[in-house]
Amino acid sequence: MISNFDFKNLVGGDKRPFKGYSSAIDKTIASGRLMVRGSKNVYVKDSGTIANRPGLKRRGAADATEAGIKSSFEWVMSLGFTRPLRVVNGELQVESDIAENGTYVWYTLLDSLTRTRFNFAPWWDNTAKKDLLIMCDGADDLRTWSGALGIFDQGNSTSNTIALTATAASLGFRSSGGTVIINGTEYTYTGTSASTLTGVGSDPTGEADGSVVIDKPDIVSDTPAANFEIDFIKVINNQLYCGSDSSRLIYISDDADYTDFTPASPRVPGDADLLTLDEIPTGIASRQGKAHISTLDSWYVVSFDQITVGSTLTERSNVQKIPMAGLKGAKAHEFIDNVGDDIVYLSADQQLTVFGTFRNINQPQFPTLSEGIKEELANEDVTGGHLRAIGDFVYITAPNNGRVWLHETRTRVNALGNITQERIWHSPFIWNIARIALISGVEYGHSNANPQLYQMWNTLQWHDDSPSDEDIPYDSVLALAYQQYGKRGEYHTFDKVYYEGYIAAGSDLQSAVVFEYQGSNTVQLVTINSIDNPTQLFTGDVGISLGDASLGDNPLGDKTTDEELEQELLPKFRAIGTINAQNAFESQLRVFSSEANSRWEILAIGPNVQNTQTKPVFIKK
Repeated sequence: MISNFDFKNLVGGDKRPFKGYSSAIDKTIASGRLMVRGSKNVYVKDSGTIANRPGLKRRGAADATEAGIKSSFEWVMSLGFTRPLRVVNGELQVESDIAENGTYVWYTLLDSLTRTRFNFAPWWDNTAKKDLLIMCDGADDLRTWSGALGIFDQGNSTSNTIALTATAASLGFRSSGGTVIINGTEYTYTGTSASTLTGVGSDPTGEADGSVVIDKPDIVSDTPAANFEIDFIKVINNQLYCGSDSSRLIYISDDADYTDFTPASPRVPGDADLLTLDEIPTGIASRQGKAHISTLDSWYVVSFDQITVGSTLTERSNVQKIPMAGLKGAKAHEFIDNVGDDIVYLSADQQLTVFGTFRNINQPQFPTLSEGIKEELANEDVTGGHLRAIGDFVYITAPNNGRVWLHETRTRVNALGNITQERIWHSPFIWNIARIALISGVEYGHSNANPQLYQMWNTLQWHDDSPSDEDIPYDSVLALAYQQYGKRGEYHTFDKVYYEGYIAAGSDLQSAVVFEYQGSNTVQLVTINSIDNPTQLFTGDVGISLGDASLGDNPLGDKTTDEELEQELLPKFRAIGTINAQNAFESQLRVFSSEANSRWEILAIGPNVQNTQTKPVFIKK
């Protein structure tokens, strides 16, 4: 029995805080504070603990159709509406709770689609004084959508009018007319008047009162040019940039007409233009108000020089090519986003890269942010995936494997007033998400398997929802790096491991102590907490009465603040796991759970290590 209880080898807490995830450094020489390969569904919180992720919470009705999301976009309209869109099962759909507040339903805009890779870009229509959504799908035409949805007022409709419960203009319906869909039936209209669509081509009065009226997208054929297959688009300074995976041309529209791509001579500010690159483009980004066009090996920065010819202010396009190493350009348009004025993207060799300027360096630089997971990310199958930057996180989805990679930049102001940054990777999350969405400030994921949308964070549940309404468990594994606890090549031993953290009562929480690499000596299991074998919990309900605290510091009553109560909902635990002592060159600590509704955080962990007098003579040759 080892009696040493000097847990000097604890990791975590304020003395030796956890450092995030890495698979690039050898797991037997890495810091014991580092998560290594084998970890999943756990992350380092701002509080300093390592926690298992929250469960996915379904938004909307269950749909078990076997069809994953292929494309998505969230359009925040100038009219004040948010229109989440997706492409799934050969249909372009929009989500809305217009029929019943809080009940989200997906409505079909287009069906029987043969092309499912859509890209979207809002464009400002200065004549209509509202924005318009422009879409491309790899064909040689553009699609546009007004975003208009309304509720059918049967009692005030006639054989050639469609009455709505709100004014047509406020809902986004076009004064010039178009086509609407009601319960799958299409109706043309020629204009609007107050809350009515006029000049309706067929009698709509047989539709049920309260039905949803959907403005159907239009198509603009052979735009910007016949046989130019548009694979990606970007609006910059209200000019629409169109690129193709099979052409070196970049078409730029007039800023007052997204269908006008004819270059003018002389060219004035806002006129259309046509660029010819040296390579095939892969995507378009915006930085410092300028278009940045990527190829597999280069970036092209588009700017406009202005000169006055006579009394006319004219403009000349200027394209600066920035050569890079091979495969260091963007992999595809779907893997480009912005963090502030910097461009973040997945390069063609599948490394997370940033295009920006940095302290003491005036010229743009292209540092890689994925050194810690370089090999894993390079070998990941990101087909059909997506890169999205939201808040401090950059997400990279790999739908075919169900993994999502999370990179976080934590920016702080230190005591001296200097800005500091910490960049960390979290362990891969098995979220089974194809696309990341941001709707009304809440982060969601589009499923890679079903037409479902799931809230990812702050769900207050620790199981994944499913189309069958079954609570789905997920494995959460914290695997720390192997440690030698002394000189390499010498034995160490221990018979106890200390665990401290937070846990929900009844949660399943197990630990594995791995002696020698991959458990070649032995693997010993410790139950930290279960219903049948609970650990010691430290919890209570310490309210502060009026006699104990000033009125200025606490609300009236016998409770502390809501924030404090939320933290107190999760009891603290301390446990010492006992194992059979083993002589080992190196050992690894793992903590894991696999049952639904297991919620836990690890604050500190470590063994009662001693050196041993036993010599490893068996390795002598």
